[in-house]
Amino acid sequence: MAMLEARNLTFSYDGATKVLDSLDFRVKRGEIVVITGSTGSGKSTMAKCLAGFIPRSIPGEFSGSITVDDVDTSELPIAEVARQVALVQQDPESQICTLQVADEVAFGPENYGINPEEIASLVNSSLNAVGSSHLHSRATFELSGGEKQRLIIASMIACQPNYLILDEPSSSLDPTGVLQLRNILRDLKSQNIGILLIEHNLSTVQPVADRMLLLSEGKLHSLEFEHPEPTERTSRELHTPSTVVLSTQNLSFSYGDRQVINNVSFGINKGEIIGLMGSNGSGKTTLLGLLGGLLVPESGDVYQGDSSLEKMSAKDIARTTATVFQNPNHQIFEKTVWKEQNLTLNSLDLVSSETLQQSENTLKRAKLVGMKERNPFSLSHGQKRRLNVTSTTVHKPEILFFDEPFIGQDQEGREFILETVHETVKEGGTALIVTHDPVFVKNHCNRAIFMENGAILLDGDPLSVLDRLESLGHQEYAELGVKPS
Repeated sequence: MAMLEARNLTFSYDGATKVLDSLDFRVKRGEIVVITGSTGSGKSTMAKCLAGFIPRSIPGEFSGSITVDDVDTSELPIAEVARQVALVQQDPESQICTLQVADEVAFGPENYGINPEEIASLVNSSLNAVGSSHLHSRATFELSGGEKQRLIIASMIACQPNYLILDEPSSSLDPTGVLQLRNILRDLKSQNIGILLIEHNLSTVQPVADRMLLLSEGKLHSLEFEHPEPTERTSRELHTPSTVVLSTQNLSFSYGDRQVINNVSFGINKGEIIGLMGSNGSGKTTLLGLLGGLLVPESGDVYQGDSSLEKMSAKDIARTTATVFQNPNHQIFEKTVWKEQNLTLNSLDLVSSETLQQSENTLKRAKLVGMKERNPFSLSHGQKRRLNVTSTTVHKPEILFFDEPFIGQDQEGREFILETVHETVKEGGTALIVTHDPVFVKNHCNRAIFMENGAILLDGDPLSVLDRLESLGHQEYAELGVKPS
């Protein structure tokens, strides 16, 4: 029968703790199945088993069987498994192999010996399917997180698999990208492709799902999805901002001959929680890098109070600001979670019995204290991101710059990050958060900024900005069910 099936699937990384425990699963051709579960529950591990990476490339104790259309994958070479079962991993950047977008999409078909004329057609049709034809000649290292996500989906589609596994596919996509993703999934389903979606944000994929399952304690359970009631804004989120703590004047920045930030001037006030929105590639991450002193402006200035960032040392900037990158792997440097947690304290000469106790307490709140001796790279994507947050904020900086912090987070993880933001603001700080989630902006921010083509298009009260976006042609915010009331 035409299906991808796991029977009695059991896997442990260390030989003691079962991540998957006698798990049974099947997805038929032409079916879309969604799997959700808490951070670290084994969703990505399951995906790697189904795609053949476990146990071939990733060590551990594996038992059970996986079949593709009634053929045991243990009897197939990995190249054949990969051709039939394509996996888009949670970190799309880790899958990029080439320097140019068109070459990346062509990479798989070339390895399968498809003729050049057909490859050219596949490249164009696959990029068009994900709304990324305009990226055809771009360098892969210049792409935003969402653009990289679309690129890898296009690359997998070009290989013409029978089954497609997508791990958190909507995580870095803007609202336009989410709606495009739904259309892509419907189209692939109509082509009789079996699709497994791993998602925390169920509302983005529920409209196209045939079945939804919860992975918990190594086993799968049926799940009925209900749309959560919207969270109302409360008094703790509505601080009255005052005093400019950071500002920019005529800020511009380019990657080569491509201008990414175009003459941006604005101020950030004490007591603000700002949601920074914009389409993929609009310049949000680059702006965050400039504000945090990680990039040097091509022209213009960034000021903390009256001090130009250009004249401040890296240590001085780090004492007052915390920047959390979009990709958590780019922000891990030590061999254990505990050493990583205390890296900022060591770098700023702030280690004391009091700050070390503060580190311990922060890890407890983040549900990471039991992992102190683990290698940070062995953590799940969501756990790595929480570690980024705990390690960069342990010294209680005044300004937070968070780039898509909720990617890969379950409800507990989201609440921990939100608490960190609110505590910082309550103590007199401020937070600028890059996000594609207008519901978060509506409910938790007292200011919204929307970027377009490297410039600030809108800046103001979240409800007014979201309403104005729809009138300017960004109906996707309303179509995703978040139209301000």
